[in-house]
Amino acid sequence: MNEIPDELKEFYNSIENLNSLSIWNIQRELKPTKRIKGDWKKKLIVERKSLNYNLNKGELITNVQVTDTKGQISSIGLDKDDLEYLKDRLEATQNAWLKSRYSHLLWQGTKHNKYAEIAIDNYIQTINRIKADEARELPIILSAILYISKKSKKKIDIAKATAIKLVNDLPNWFKPNILNSILDNNTLSSEELNDIASKLPKWIEDDKSVSYFTNKNKLETGIRLYNLIGLPLNELYELLAKNEDLILEQHQEDTDFVKFTTIGTKAKYLRLAGKTEEAEENLKEYNRLKQTVKLGKVNWELGEKETEMFNEYLNMKSKIILDMPTDGILAFFSINEDILVDPIENEENAKKSIKNSISSLFSTSVFDINSNFKNLEDSEKIDKEIIQSYTIAHGVKCFSLFLKVFVDGNITGKLNYYKIFEFLEVQTWYGMKFKRGMTDNEIDQNSSWLTMLAPGIHNLFAQFELSVLMNTNKINNFILAMDSLTVKFEGALRDFIRLSGGNTSTSKRGEIKEQLLEELLDNPTTKKHFTEKDIELFKYTFTQKGKNLRNNIAHSFLQYSDYSLQSVTLVFFCILRLGKYTFEEKTSS
Repeated sequence: MNEIPDELKEFYNSIENLNSLSIWNIQRELKPTKRIKGDWKKKLIVERKSLNYNLNKGELITNVQVTDTKGQISSIGLDKDDLEYLKDRLEATQNAWLKSRYSHLLWQGTKHNKYAEIAIDNYIQTINRIKADEARELPIILSAILYISKKSKKKIDIAKATAIKLVNDLPNWFKPNILNSILDNNTLSSEELNDIASKLPKWIEDDKSVSYFTNKNKLETGIRLYNLIGLPLNELYELLAKNEDLILEQHQEDTDFVKFTTIGTKAKYLRLAGKTEEAEENLKEYNRLKQTVKLGKVNWELGEKETEMFNEYLNMKSKIILDMPTDGILAFFSINEDILVDPIENEENAKKSIKNSISSLFSTSVFDINSNFKNLEDSEKIDKEIIQSYTIAHGVKCFSLFLKVFVDGNITGKLNYYKIFEFLEVQTWYGMKFKRGMTDNEIDQNSSWLTMLAPGIHNLFAQFELSVLMNTNKINNFILAMDSLTVKFEGALRDFIRLSGGNTSTSKRGEIKEQLLEELLDNPTTKKHFTEKDIELFKYTFTQKGKNLRNNIAHSFLQYSDYSLQSVTLVFFCILRLGKYTFEEKTSS
């Protein structure tokens, strides 16, 4: 490689001196560069691209993916010339972390196993010098060592020895993380796994209240190991039951809801451990506490028999749906009216429930999403009951089935981004290209509403597949998908009304403005084209007549836990329902 220009030496020195494994620290430590032209500009781009890869279950995956105007996914990867540059850099650098990254990328790009050996050796060097405050990176790096070794069949003994040393030498609380990496890309023999399994119960600390969650993590990882090698699980479930005592020691009041739920959990573990008599004793205590516990929240669940019947129904119904082609599955949930809640019937049921309940005799106070306090009027109590009734009916009648088909469809390959995109492009109005009047330009002429929806839909499936199909321990992050699709729903609805010849403008205090989402859902054109059931679904999802997602997202009221799979798939369900409608495009003369 030619000598590095003076204006880039500081940048390359900063790379050479990288000591941190954290992507945040790496980007912070990199020195900025001046604009440069010619061959070194391309080399600089390749260097930055190589730093934008993350380890995921042993593979280096680029975190740079975009969708183009047609909704197609484009990945910014490494081409032949890029790999030639990395070969030069591999020879030039003395930094073990950089050597591991360059050689790993070269192995992935060329399949030459000499790079696999270099990557393994340097990953091991990196492990040996890792800092205590970056110990969380150990299982990630180990996963790379084991993955490369397993795939290339190189340095298997060294990789195994590294894994065994880590799982033996690290503190007990950290060992489950190492064990999970071992199990993800297992190259250990049954004898070696059995040796780890025999030691695992000794990792448990039953004399420290703060050890509850780490103990539970160890034992749940142990169940995964024991299942792999065919060992009985009784001992682990018995230890899980004993671990619940750490919680019970801190919650001894009979009115404490935590004590109540913990006794139930302990009974479940004891039954799984084969301790039938002890389980029965705990269940008796569990039933006694039902009469004494003070609930902060009321939670109603189906009984065991009813739950089993409901699950049987979901399994049977979802199997029939999943046997359809992908277009049939999506059409079923887009078009079928029978699965939706009837708003008139739901309102009648809610009013009957209020009438037959003593709650009408008491004052009712509620807190909004920001914990602001409000006393409800009688009419507001009815509205609240209507929403609660809709939530239950929608969950039982429709959404549980949709969610199960969504999950199982992803796992079986019936549903993915590409198939969803093709369906929406061909079968819905989202694929239409239309002029946008005064703001029309060449780029917009080549785009459609599917162009706007594609990034959110792609992110939804990417996040879901990351944890389920790739079986990682990463936390799902549906913020981007849910924010994007929720806001885009309103825009798509507005354009649908316009394209159908409707009006989306309104006059307020002498000023012409665009209608808000609530007004769009009550727009005459909306009522003309959409069914009452669909309009009610949209109101329940996006307005104050339900989850109010549009407002809460627009004002950033939601917490991280609010961005759940259930919420984002509900938004996606609404996108499907909105897309089924058709119209004859009308333009002003």
